[in-house]
Amino acid sequence: MRKYRKPDPNQKRLAPTIESMLYLLKGADIKLSREQADQLWRYHNLLRKRNFDRDLTRIIGFEPMVIKHYIDCMIVGKYFPFPSPIADIGTGAGFPGIPLKIRYPHLKITLCEPRPKRIAFLKEAIEELRLKNIDVFEHKVVSRSFTKPVKAIMTRALEDIEKTVLRTSASLQDGGHLIFLKGPAVDPEIGHAQKRFGPNLKLILHQKYKLPHTGHERRLVVMQKVGPLHGIKVEEESEANGEEDYGD
Repeated sequence: MRKYRKPDPNQKRLAPTIESMLYLLKGADIKLSREQADQLWRYHNLLRKRNFDRDLTRIIGFEPMVIKHYIDCMIVGKYFPFPSPIADIGTGAGFPGIPLKIRYPHLKITLCEPRPKRIAFLKEAIEELRLKNIDVFEHKVVSRSFTKPVKAIMTRALEDIEKTVLRTSASLQDGGHLIFLKGPAVDPEIGHAQKRFGPNLKLILHQKYKLPHTGHERRLVVMQKVGPLHGIKVEEESEANGEEDYGD
């Protein structure tokens, strides 16, 4: 593993290098093996390369990409042990699924994304990074289309909690978890979901934290399916890109 290099105090911005990336990750207490660091760096470069013609992310600066994408996706693992297999709904360019897969290689992940340009990117990234036990579901996720049994569902700033609960009701196993990476304004969503689904949906974690190197507040919300969630109309999938709801 390369040594972490402290930034020059006279340098306003870190140079876009793998050493700078690892330095930022270290500040978030995220440690990667040499292979994992190489995978994340290749993912970063592929994301930048393909973003010009595929509109994968609006966050394009080096430090913001590392902090608001990679750290933001990876850091939640210290608050909750992610179950497997797990489906990442509305993954876009692979957030949070691919960074989590890099940090936790044992996870079996399905990346769910209906947009062709993003599907092409996800397949290319999986091949380029040589990731195993990860696949792509190439359609909109609704209860009629996505029926693959999983132990957990995760989303990152995609849509209201209620919509995700409904569209994944046919795939989430009994006792399974819904994992939401959210911004600080999530309290009303939690309340509405609890009111709508009652005792069949249990809130088991509501973790507040801030992204290292910034003052941006995040929330990790985990709910457990303890009863049937079927029989309610499923809304169409949001076209969010996993970024808009944070408000940074």
